[in-house]
Amino acid sequence: MTIKNLTPSYKFVSASRYLFAVCCAILCLSAASSALAAVTTLSWQPTPVDLNDLDHHLVYTWRLDNITVNPSTITSATLSFKNIQNWDTNANVLHLHLLDTAKFAGVKSFVDDPTNSAPVTDFTDDFISTRYHSDPNWLVANGTADTFLQDKSFSNTPTNYTYTFTGAQLTALQQYLANGRDIALGFDPDCHYFNDGITFTLNFTPVPEVANVIPIACLIATAVALEVRRRRPAPVPVKI
Repeated sequence: MTIKNLTPSYKFVSASRYLFAVCCAILCLSAASSALAAVTTLSWQPTPVDLNDLDHHLVYTWRLDNITVNPSTITSATLSFKNIQNWDTNANVLHLHLLDTAKFAGVKSFVDDPTNSAPVTDFTDDFISTRYHSDPNWLVANGTADTFLQDKSFSNTPTNYTYTFTGAQLTALQQYLANGRDIALGFDPDCHYFNDGITFTLNFTPVPEVANVIPIACLIATAVALEVRRRRPAPVPVKI
């Protein structure tokens, strides 16, 4: 008696296993993509939250320490002002800078307009100008990396304003954080800006936790095992 060739049946089973392996792979990729696509947000506010309404006689630094975010995972950064307005209708400019660090923790100010002039007639950006940099009370040590963000003017109507870092500024931010887990923001207001609060925000993509990766690894292992079994030689018909 001759037993029928069972190869077609085995081919059907192998095809089913192959299809299942493909499905597992798709699920793995989908789960991994979802884990990497999740975005986490961290925000900070200075003390005082309005930086004393950004007095035009002062320059400010706000140093943020112990930022534990992996710099390479940062996807965007913003600096926001709530209900900011100029105190009058005269010409004005707010100089904004990102610094690798600053001399003093938290918020610190330096008088850059000792004349108490009003309205403002001197619009010098004192993070760029070196006229006060040799003063021992100046806020930033010589040689500190400094990235200019923006010059911005405001009307005397309150507005919510958010500045989004450019790609080059984001790269600088990542480098500064890699240098020592701290950065500083510099504010040189050349007029007086009432506001209800300033917020710095980082958006980043966290690395998936081990507990989330294990099930994905198991699915991949299953798919590989099924693929190996699929590649076994087909059975040879047996004659009795």
